[in-house]
Amino acid sequence: MASGAQHLLLGTIVRILANEVSSIAGICDQVKDIKEELESMKALLQDAEGKKTHTKSEETWVASVRDSVYEVEDAIDEFIYNIYEEKTGGRVTRWFHQTIHIPKNLWYRRQIANKLYKVKQTIKAISERNHKYGVGHVTALEGTSNSPNVKNWMQYQSEASLFIKEDELVGIEAQKKILMGWLMNGDPNQTVIPIVGMGGSGKTTLVASTFNNDIVKRHFNCFAWITVSQTYVIEDLYRNLIKQFHESRNEEIPPGINAMSFRELLQMLANYLDSKSYLVVLDDVWDINLWSLVRLPLQDGQLGSRVVLTTRKQDIADHAFGVKSCVHHIQLLREMDSWELFSKKVFSTYPNKSCPSELEPVAWKILGKCEGLPLAIVALGGVMSSKKSYAEWSNVYNSLNWHLANDPLLDSVRNILLLSFNDLPYQLKHCFLYCSLFPEDYEMKRSRLIRLWIAEGFVEHQTSVTPEVVAERYFYELCFRSMLQVVERNPEGRPKICKLHDLIREIAVSTSMKEKFCASCHGKKLKEVMKENGARRLSIQITEGEIESYTGTSQLRSFLVFSIDMSSLCLSNSLIAEFKLLRTLDLQNVPIEKLPNGVVYLFNLRYLNLKGTDIKKLPKSIGRLRNLQTLNISHTKIKTLPKGIAKLLNLRHLYA
Repeated sequence: MASGAQHLLLGTIVRILANEVSSIAGICDQVKDIKEELESMKALLQDAEGKKTHTKSEETWVASVRDSVYEVEDAIDEFIYNIYEEKTGGRVTRWFHQTIHIPKNLWYRRQIANKLYKVKQTIKAISERNHKYGVGHVTALEGTSNSPNVKNWMQYQSEASLFIKEDELVGIEAQKKILMGWLMNGDPNQTVIPIVGMGGSGKTTLVASTFNNDIVKRHFNCFAWITVSQTYVIEDLYRNLIKQFHESRNEEIPPGINAMSFRELLQMLANYLDSKSYLVVLDDVWDINLWSLVRLPLQDGQLGSRVVLTTRKQDIADHAFGVKSCVHHIQLLREMDSWELFSKKVFSTYPNKSCPSELEPVAWKILGKCEGLPLAIVALGGVMSSKKSYAEWSNVYNSLNWHLANDPLLDSVRNILLLSFNDLPYQLKHCFLYCSLFPEDYEMKRSRLIRLWIAEGFVEHQTSVTPEVVAERYFYELCFRSMLQVVERNPEGRPKICKLHDLIREIAVSTSMKEKFCASCHGKKLKEVMKENGARRLSIQITEGEIESYTGTSQLRSFLVFSIDMSSLCLSNSLIAEFKLLRTLDLQNVPIEKLPNGVVYLFNLRYLNLKGTDIKKLPKSIGRLRNLQTLNISHTKIKTLPKGIAKLLNLRHLYA
């Protein structure tokens, strides 16, 4: 991944060197040398990306490129930061020149020249390493997804497929019949129905198809669907049950439940369910201890209530629940059902929507690698839909390089999903990995994602096309490739809200950590994560108190905060002061009442999301944020905008 991840960044750096930095007198020659080296490195990385697999020496070289490119990026951003400080009369710069009496321009040029020299030496060392290990001789696979004609075809294919009407689900009717029988067999005893199978095997799809059946819903007095995930707060789970039970009966949600304690919520649930039959789905259960808490309000009233849970873990399915249980092991798709699903994903735009005869033998071989796993079939289908020739299909098959006989099935699926990731055009890799900053099962809005991607510089410039249009194409293609799961569509059928499947998210998280691209942390572990990883982007999920400041965050480009059940949160000026190169600051729904003063000194800030906060006013000096592109103050307590808003010359989107 490193090759693709750094490829776009190198292109951005080259443009900056050519435009902003080279205009500074006295350093043109150094800029020219660095620019030429970076152009060569960019070409080598594109070759390495096409190869898909690397030797140890190549991996070492690519890793050194990653670290060095990050250093170059920091140096360039610091150059621009110094320009900003000098032009705006920054406090540090002004004090220095008043005290030392060195002419500003001379001192400034020397600082840049020294840093550029170090940058030049770093890049020179990378080039020497390249010649030493012969990384420049890597050859790309035929038919990678980077040639212009393939890119254009994928774009058209992606957008066309978004409007294809969804067919009926494949291969689950028999299992659905079994599940419906257990739900409505007339047995008055409360019954727990665990659906067990590996990630991506269709557990949630099967249960959702059954849960949404009108006959099933009419059979029970009330019903609720809860996605549990690996981390959960039991009070939130209870609140969700209360809300969904009331909504299922078109009843008003009781006021004040957000402030209720565990005991109060438990009592309310128990009272509400008295004399009612209910259907509860607990999707994605990882911890059996959950049942001991969930069962407290879900008493057996001998009314035929049912609790369905999905899990990857056999020990949870085999647990002694204390009531009757019926375990269902999810069945993987049969061969012909697998072919039907694969064909719908791959050949929807082919003549007769069927597989060409010359591709059929290798198509069956590739499908065989999926072993009937629906998620793997869909994901791999997204990859193959852009491959047109037998050579391209053969190259994909030969690159899988699995040992299915010796590896657990989950590892096999990860290989398929990694293949889907590796096949992404380099522009999309950044965008996909960025999604791992959001919490597990978080529903991400298209508009929010594309603004973040643009602010980060992930979206390539295209003549006569706005960045928003290009970013939307990225979003739609990620959905088409099943890297993003569509949760909601707009009236025209276009994806509006998406989420990461947990298996795919695991790949994104692990890859991001390895590449120091981004990281997530819980609670007060910011210092620990940054010290260990040194990531360029960070999200933090916090449940109480104040986010600690840490001096090792100066390299951060994105900072996203997700608060969980908090009434207030403090963001200190000392924390913000460390973010001098920050591009995106996302505080959506975080309970803060005041924007830290230091935010207006984040010269590089392009995206500021304050939606749903308790902030009452913006600072008068908001106009200092000359690079700001997106400002979201919707659903805040801000009534008026300061005059400085008119100075935001690069502002493209204002949400109020």
